[in-house]
Amino acid sequence: MDNEPTKLEKTVIDNIRRIRQEKGISQLRLSIFCGTSASYIGLMETYKNIPKLSTIERIAEALDVPVLELFSSSEKTDILSNNENEKELERKERIRNHIKKEIINKISSNLDDILQMI
Repeated sequence: MDNEPTKLEKTVIDNIRRIRQEKGISQLRLSIFCGTSASYIGLMETYKNIPKLSTIERIAEALDVPVLELFSSSEKTDILSNNENEKELERKERIRNHIKKEIINKISSNLDDILQMI
């Protein structure tokens, strides 16, 4: 294709490539799942083929992701990922604090037992 892909087309293609790689799916396997050729996927990932909406729908289904995820800009994905990371850090901190309290309570209880024996 002689025309340069639009920003949205690049976003969709980049998301397809990223998700495919994250899931460990080869271009050949993806092509089989969505009914295209492996060369089509390869050319698409290098912006030489721009997929039609119907192809994007089949690719989303093959990748087991909502179609809209393929249209999401990486900025939104990064923001979501940062929020998820923050939530995970908060969760780990809560667990850490809970374990810390349990350990302190156990040590305190054992210390009381030892002091009673003295």
